[in-house]
Amino acid sequence: MAPRSLTIIDVAGRRVTPFPADRVPRGAELVRVGRARNLGDAIRRAYAQGAPFASEPWWWILHDDSAPEPECLSELVQAGTVGKTVGAVGVKQLSWDGSRLLELGIFATASARRLERIGDDEIDQGQYDGTTDVLGVGTAGMFLRAEAYDTIGGFDPALGPFGDGLDMGRRLHLAGYRVIVAPRARVRHARTSMTPGIDPTQASALWEDTDSPEAVARLVSAQAKSFRRRRAAQMYNWCKAVPALALPFLALWLLLWTPARALGRFVTGRATLALPEIAALLSLVAATPRLLAGRARAAQSRTVPRSSLRALEIAPAALRKEPAGEEEDDNGERIDPLVVASMRSYRIRSASTGLALLIVTSMIAGLQWWGAASGLVGGAWVSLPASWWDLWSAAWAGWIPGGDGYAGGADPLTILMALLSAPVAPLGVTPGAVATFLLVASSPLAAMAAWVPTRCLTTSLRVRFLVSLAWALSPALLMSAAHGVLAGTLAHVALPILAAYCVSAAAPLMVASASGVEAAPTNPRGVNAGCAGLAVLVLACCAPWTLPLSVAALMCSSRRRSIVALPAAVVVAPTYLSILVHPLAWAALTSTTGGVHAYTRASSWFAFLGMPAAPQSTLDLIASGVLGGGVALLALLAVARHRTTALVTALSAALVAALCGWAASHVGVGLDGALVASAWTSPAFSVSFGLLLIAASQLIAPMKDEDGERLAWDASVSVLRRGGTTLLALILVGIGATQSAVSFATRGDASDTPTYALAQRETVSPVATPIISAVGSQAQRSSRAGRVLVLDGDPTNGTVNAALWRGNGRSLTDASPAVRALALSHARAGAITGTLDDPATASLAQAAYTLVVYPDDATVAALAAHDVDTILVPYGASGAQALAFGLDRAGGLEKVGTTNSGIVWRVRPSALKPSRVRVESSGGITTDVGSSQLRVDGNVDASGTLVLAERADSGWRASVDGVALTPTDPVDGWAQAFDMPAAGHLTVTYSAWWIIPWRVGAGICLVVVAASALSVWRKR
Repeated sequence: MAPRSLTIIDVAGRRVTPFPADRVPRGAELVRVGRARNLGDAIRRAYAQGAPFASEPWWWILHDDSAPEPECLSELVQAGTVGKTVGAVGVKQLSWDGSRLLELGIFATASARRLERIGDDEIDQGQYDGTTDVLGVGTAGMFLRAEAYDTIGGFDPALGPFGDGLDMGRRLHLAGYRVIVAPRARVRHARTSMTPGIDPTQASALWEDTDSPEAVARLVSAQAKSFRRRRAAQMYNWCKAVPALALPFLALWLLLWTPARALGRFVTGRATLALPEIAALLSLVAATPRLLAGRARAAQSRTVPRSSLRALEIAPAALRKEPAGEEEDDNGERIDPLVVASMRSYRIRSASTGLALLIVTSMIAGLQWWGAASGLVGGAWVSLPASWWDLWSAAWAGWIPGGDGYAGGADPLTILMALLSAPVAPLGVTPGAVATFLLVASSPLAAMAAWVPTRCLTTSLRVRFLVSLAWALSPALLMSAAHGVLAGTLAHVALPILAAYCVSAAAPLMVASASGVEAAPTNPRGVNAGCAGLAVLVLACCAPWTLPLSVAALMCSSRRRSIVALPAAVVVAPTYLSILVHPLAWAALTSTTGGVHAYTRASSWFAFLGMPAAPQSTLDLIASGVLGGGVALLALLAVARHRTTALVTALSAALVAALCGWAASHVGVGLDGALVASAWTSPAFSVSFGLLLIAASQLIAPMKDEDGERLAWDASVSVLRRGGTTLLALILVGIGATQSAVSFATRGDASDTPTYALAQRETVSPVATPIISAVGSQAQRSSRAGRVLVLDGDPTNGTVNAALWRGNGRSLTDASPAVRALALSHARAGAITGTLDDPATASLAQAAYTLVVYPDDATVAALAAHDVDTILVPYGASGAQALAFGLDRAGGLEKVGTTNSGIVWRVRPSALKPSRVRVESSGGITTDVGSSQLRVDGNVDASGTLVLAERADSGWRASVDGVALTPTDPVDGWAQAFDMPAAGHLTVTYSAWWIIPWRVGAGICLVVVAASALSVWRKR
């Protein structure tokens, strides 16, 4: 059958040779349309020029790289005339040489992701000839009703050569037409747009030669060139198909998800697709006007609801590239039923064992932390702001709101806690409650974090249970929790996740089949790049020194994987920058982040058993020693038995990590009152313990029988081995119960001990009464942002310790690792020279000492300049009687009386209330200005000198009604001040050159890594 007319549409463009007029067949007409963007645009232009096909009821569209078989047109006509509602008929597309089946209709999800139901090398045997109605058809060989074309307004000018057939099919369906296929209408299609640069005559040979690396490389490279356009077409179709109300949310999702996909392409070895991912998104953004216009045209032609497409759209689950069924492997071969049953049994028993592990560790943690629901105090534990927004603001600020303030980035743990508490903040859960939960649940969390990675070591469920339980009860974790070192516990939880990502292969699951023991055809799953990036982020925020080690571990696996550490590097960059600017703060890199405390260091042999601190009791020593020593002994036996390089390396690395941790624990990193706080190095001991566990697991894992043959995972084992593993499990549970009992007994007198005294202990205890009185807490929350001065020491001996609190006791937002290390360095230098080189610290120390020894009005005014609203002499403070006697003599102090926290005085020099921000007029009148801890934004009816109770720094900016104020010399030698000539709307902020670039970079990295982690597991 021949067509009534033939129109050749010639388009112009770069590197396009015009179609020669002398080659036009007899009876055909050549229509030149100029530079058309795509097929749809070329047809529209030719239609507007009155081409012969415009008057025909049916159009047969053929590409320049397609060739129909002789009976194709007659089959299309026969299919198209079955009913007046048929709008388009598609063909069966074959490869250029006819050897492979390419397409018979388009099957896609609502998001325009296509289901490739035809294999790469599948031949046409009529297996799909029962297909009729489809969602869309390809434009190569499409038989299109002219009336339907006019009804829907033609092809979308933004699509082509990809996605135009799918979009046309959708709109035809919504306009009330059918889209069908004619299986016996065959067209050979070279698909030059899919593989640009490959000759059509060679493409089929390359597809058939998939065993050749060179052929596969050529095909992959060619397809990568067209990926940007294919991906852009898919996202365009997706955005065009969703309801109008969902479009903004989809646009936001694509902005977040696309960078994550690009990162995933790079990490998984497909870096050539990373930039096209971003380019496709940019193309979609550029096509926004055409997208909105296309949606409007589609809405005008729609006569049936969108729900009518559901029967034709594919469910997303159908896109999973897995075997056709559980009983087929990746090659389509049928799996032995015995193997299938064994695999199913392993999954069930694995889930049951994991659940048992969670229950056991949760019971141990429940006993250990019974009665801690009211909150914690003591050790290195620090409070968090009651408001999540305050925590978030402090995390991303360039100014640290602690004491008299410090320039620099926040403690990295502040950023981590702001991120972790964000999901539950809308539910009213405070950051402090999140921190307490993480500490209390550290053992169950560590057990679950270790459960999946143990699959890389062995398939024995008994061994996996023992290793995970031992990891959850390791001395490094339990001592970190007992000492309130939240950073140490979180680092311990994150380590197995990073280790699982670095492992190159998992242990095969050996199963018994009819032919003997063989490896099951299963694909063990590992942690994806997003989760690994989050693990590195947690490690770097908890212990900045782990960042270079994480990068080294990633590079040992693959250099490309080092990009996983980029989000962590950006987030902790201010910490490293602060240390570079202040080299005296180098000690900050030896410890964990968060609070510091003075503790009793472990002796050398305790450290080599995995203990970061000295045990609190004999039972604690026995329990920790048995576990640490037992694991070390098993590791030594494993090395002596197997004598492999890997085990020797693991054992040597474990000893080095323990030695480094013990040596670093002798480095001072801050002040805890009048004592020097040493570095807390539990992450190093966690690494050491983990390496010993890996070595020990190779001794108790039943991998081979007496003849050296590998055993099935469910093979029967000897009574001795089974009894040994049971005994080890009971010993571990007993160790956990003993540790819990010791912790519970240590806190037995918490209810009868003053809170301040509990805060001085090495370990944490439940809060009995608030450490800050209600009067002081109210002042802190007021618009004046008052501070509490806590006094301790004995003035009769010449010692007065002063601490300036902006929150409920020591707060996470008070300092950073660099600030604490620098303060210790300055204190040591001051002890030698007899003077303090920091004016703010010197002013506060002098005022506090003078207040209790030789009180006068000037001293009270000096304290008010530090925004001290309340003075607290807590219960349990040394020299409390002498301190109270001196304070009672001071003028300008109003004694509130005895509270549940201690004895409290208000600071009221000349009956004025101290304020973080004040205006001092030339007439001597002081006006307080409302502010938060980091910002001032409000109207002020005063002029003169604007004074902040913050250290002077070039980053402070102030303006009145948009006019910048001029900084003046620091007041009292330390307080930031500005000349404020007129009243008006006052704005005060802190801004440094690095804040905006850091926020933008960290935000992008965090969004990308979070989006990547949404797909939790990746197949190996």
